[in-house]
Amino acid sequence: MKHHPALITAALFCATFTAGVAEYILSGQLDLVARGLGVSEATTGQLVTVFSLAYGLMTPALVVMTARVERRLLISAALLVFAAANLMSWLSPTLLTITALRVVMAASTGLIVVTALSVVVRLVAPKRRARAVATVMMGVTASLVLGVPAGRVVAQHWDWKTTFPLNAALAVFVAGIVWMALPRTAPHAPVPLRRQLALLASARTILGLTVTFLWLGGYAALNTYFTPYLVSVVGLDGDAVSLVLLLFGLASIVGIQAGGFLTDRVGTHRTLTVTKAFHVLVLIALPVLGVATGSAVGAVLLWGIAAWGSTSAQQIRVASLAPDASDVLMSLNQSAMQIAIAAGAGGGGLLVTQNLKLLPLIAAAGVAASLVLLLLTQRCDRTSPNPSAALTECPQP
Repeated sequence: MKHHPALITAALFCATFTAGVAEYILSGQLDLVARGLGVSEATTGQLVTVFSLAYGLMTPALVVMTARVERRLLISAALLVFAAANLMSWLSPTLLTITALRVVMAASTGLIVVTALSVVVRLVAPKRRARAVATVMMGVTASLVLGVPAGRVVAQHWDWKTTFPLNAALAVFVAGIVWMALPRTAPHAPVPLRRQLALLASARTILGLTVTFLWLGGYAALNTYFTPYLVSVVGLDGDAVSLVLLLFGLASIVGIQAGGFLTDRVGTHRTLTVTKAFHVLVLIALPVLGVATGSAVGAVLLWGIAAWGSTSAQQIRVASLAPDASDVLMSLNQSAMQIAIAAGAGGGGLLVTQNLKLLPLIAAAGVAASLVLLLLTQRCDRTSPNPSAALTECPQP
């Protein structure tokens, strides 16, 4: 069977979409899950925190442990483990068991996303690499578009636990697609421990990951509690919440694809600068525009475009810092993203009990700090003729 790049990218998109549903689906139904488990919304929101922390802390270690496993086998096996964890969550839906199984889902999700990204970077031509990365990462975004509002509808009309077996069935199906669509892909040679430690000790790596952390932490502070914000501040309810979540997801897809296109055309530095600045402006405007439903929905659409426009550019920027260890760097970047989401969700949880109206401004502060750090440290991307190429000659900051 001949394996076309477009087919490979599509299969990897399906894999990251499936994994993304597990992470984000609870965000759209925190109130219903809280009612079902008999706990507060703030406590239920910490299930997002647990997932993100487990993802962030475990992924780099798992990437190293599975370094010698053939890539197609690794993604397929991780999807099957993911399916099993969802089935067990359905059969034993208590806060304790779901929390423990979220750790298993997070571990498998980390392997799926990082391995999918490393495969697409290796198999797609450099001139289209940013757009291919954007498409694979768009699977996570698409889980917001379809998974979050669909999960809300399922939870409202049947039961919030019903999403678990549906997600398990999807994971098994996608595992079959991945097995058929991907060629056998040998892993990179394992990165020696000394090299890994050198990466972690590099100021350049730390600064690159900090840009990711501040950006996603700001985003997550609002996104995790977006449904309560829409209900309590904007004044939406019922089907209107599901519709806005759907529109937000569609806008996010536009943003991530536009970001990938811009990265291939103008480079990572310009793309990141423009998208982050736009992101800050939209978040600052959201409390003002949120007083009227129509303007609030418009601001939400702009937020989706701005928030996800940085994704592929930042992923490529970090991976390019050391091409010989790109798998490790991508796993570290994913970890930074997830730890940032955990931190943002935790911080947002503290504000939920105080004043929901402050969440957009807190989010704006995090993204603005990311932009400032980017401007202070980024030197290479401005001059790179191919933004997807390795930035091996950039001096240490």
